[in-house]
Amino acid sequence: MTNQSIAFGLLLVGVVVTLSAPAHAQCGELTFVEAINQALDANQALVAARQTLDAQQKDIAIARSKMIPSLKFTGFGYVMESETYSSNIGLLPARGALGFATVKETLYNHPYIDQLGAQKHLYESQREAYENRRTQTISAAGQGYLGVLLAEALMALQRENLGLTKESLGITQAQESFGEVPYRNVLRWQSQVYGDQQQVVAQKSSLLRSRFRFNQVRNRPTEEVCRLEQLTVEQDGFIFSSEVIAEAISEDEKAAVARDYLVNLGLERSHVLRGLDAEIRAQERQMKAARRWLIPSLNAFGFGSVFASTSGSGSDVKDKGSVFWNVGLALDWNVIEGGSFIATKNQSEAELWSLKSQRNDTATSLEENIRGTVAVAMASFETIGLSTQQAETAAKNYELTAEAYLVGEATLIDVLDAQQLLLSANTAAREALYQFLSDLLTVEQSIDYFPFLEGDAGSRVRELEAKLQGS
Repeated sequence: MTNQSIAFGLLLVGVVVTLSAPAHAQCGELTFVEAINQALDANQALVAARQTLDAQQKDIAIARSKMIPSLKFTGFGYVMESETYSSNIGLLPARGALGFATVKETLYNHPYIDQLGAQKHLYESQREAYENRRTQTISAAGQGYLGVLLAEALMALQRENLGLTKESLGITQAQESFGEVPYRNVLRWQSQVYGDQQQVVAQKSSLLRSRFRFNQVRNRPTEEVCRLEQLTVEQDGFIFSSEVIAEAISEDEKAAVARDYLVNLGLERSHVLRGLDAEIRAQERQMKAARRWLIPSLNAFGFGSVFASTSGSGSDVKDKGSVFWNVGLALDWNVIEGGSFIATKNQSEAELWSLKSQRNDTATSLEENIRGTVAVAMASFETIGLSTQQAETAAKNYELTAEAYLVGEATLIDVLDAQQLLLSANTAAREALYQFLSDLLTVEQSIDYFPFLEGDAGSRVRELEAKLQGS
């Protein structure tokens, strides 16, 4: 029997335990994907990150505004001792009120253009940082979901174990009434009942803590109780749901091929690397601007004025309603600015090399992380089959020991040992399954790929199958 078939034989606990809770705290059925979507919509940390990203987008509008025409209106009144000559307007009356309208447009300014381009790249980097936070939220919600499922499964085992102890107590009480066993055996089983009840209480506390964490990630009422769907390797195991892949990766060479595939996928999809790439592009744009410090800028301007009222004498003095205007072009050329452009260029080059080095180091660390998490998931997957075999053996052993105890061919200690072995084996089997699903979710987070949110996750599985079969 292969590990794959064994894993599919057990998969998950068939009994789901839901603790009693007030009616207002019930949420009904909640699937794994629904829980993820709730977290993406309402997680407070993600909501705050989304609002911050929206605010950062305005930086692009601010940078763009420098290239948009400006229009300014001004009005003022004045009183002078006598008429005064102005080179723009002519002879001004002694008293008057004017209204001005000024239009200015930057036709070409290379620093402005580069600043806008750099700001767009920086926003791309910030958006990738937000997407990385979104990935973390998905993982946190998924891990919370698995945590509740495991706690419920362990609660079911503790209650089942308590039931077995009570059955043995009943049998022993009947045997003692017929004088077949001493009364101390009854006391021993009663003591075991109390101990098992303590374990149920302790597991209840663990379940509540898991539920509180899960609800906090989804920004739901802390005491809310949901009926969660059972997850299986066959349906939710991503590449491990394929028998072709599961059998292939038992060989070291093909396991390495699978890890290479996931590493390439992760490097291609990594939001962290994409964010650094956007920062590098922004820095390159800033460095480009620093190199073009001698390129002049060109501005167009125009203004018009009208006299609202005047008071004065002379044929050349402006009358009420007189209009004058002026338009022109201004060429701005910075030739020397104390070496600031050169210093800025050198700084930009240093920051660019720093970002590129950081990008290479991050890619190396990411590859190592992906390989490590995949290796852990592969080991967890193999553990499922072994723990399943152990649980099946322990169940058969307990069944035979209990039957022997019923007819007096086994001792109380034999039954206690068999029951403890059964509890330990079943606990290990449940933990192995959920640990694998948790490790798999960690892999999916490291490669920024969650198959349960993809339209056709099977295409990735088929692609890896083809690689393994061709290797």
